Amino acid sequence: MISESILTYTASGKFMLFGEYLVLQGVDCLAIPLKFGQKLEIEETADNYFSWTSKAADGVWFSARFNDDLEIIETTNNETATILIDLLKLIKTDKSFLFEKRLSFTASADFNLAWGLGSSSTLISLLSQWSSVNPYFLLKNSFGGSGYDIACATEDSPICYSAKDHETTHVRLSPAITNKIMFVYSGNKQNSRNEIKRFSALDINTEAIEKMNEIIKSVFLASDILDFEKCIKESEELLSSILQMPILKSEQFIDYPYGIKSMGAWGGDFFMATYRNEEEARNYFNELGYTTQFTYSEIIKG
Repeated sequence: MISESILTYTASGKFMLFGEYLVLQGVDCLAIPLKFGQKLEIEETADNYFSWTSKAADGVWFSARFNDDLEIIETTNNETATILIDLLKLIKTDKSFLFEKRLSFTASADFNLAWGLGSSSTLISLLSQWSSVNPYFLLKNSFGGSGYDIACATEDSPICYSAKDHETTHVRLSPAITNKIMFVYSGNKQNSRNEIKRFSALDINTEAIEKMNEIIKSVFLASDILDFEKCIKESEELLSSILQMPILKSEQFIDYPYGIKSMGAWGGDFFMATYRNEEEARNYFNELGYTTQFTYSEIIKG
């Protein structure tokens, strides 16, 4: 290394509590940044190439070296390297001066990548913070999606997000609700891009969009866990009818006495569960093999 100066950037992971899928149709969603996220360290080097290393909680999962034309010299994964190169080329087109000196990039995620907390969105946010290239431009020309996860990456508290103009409004949920929520890992990882593509082919009527907007307004007005659970039930029923997919609670947790809500791309990643007694809830899911659990305060920022 020829420089003692290391540039460091951070980005938060995300959950979408309400508005999944329909945010693509103009619904304002409720999204929340997480305590888990990703860090990017960039350092000038004396090497004759650019290098990239990606780490997760269990060690290095990806590495690559590129030449001055951002062509692969060597890599551990060609598909990942190609995605990364495409992002760097978008940046270089607008900010070529950033690549005048060889750089070493090290990205470190402090969560299990299988959890689906936003490895792609935090990457885009980190590259945007470094380059000052608009993150939504990078998103549009790479992974696609509503951009709620990009918005969450640099927030410190829950937001109401509009995909139409990328506008965010800070919101607050009552402690009477947040003290009775946990998030449980399903054990499955969904491909968000595939699910977005499938959803985009569906015919969504304005009545469904209006109904989800009403549900989310009720979430913001909810003062206790019973009100919140009513919103969960209405949201699950609405999306089940649109997606033609079974409601998670009725399919897997029929005997659970409180609310269960799918999040993100249905069928994978985390789901949300309400409870009255934390220990009883943890025991219930532990017995079923869902041992990765976080209360609201354990995982949510703000």
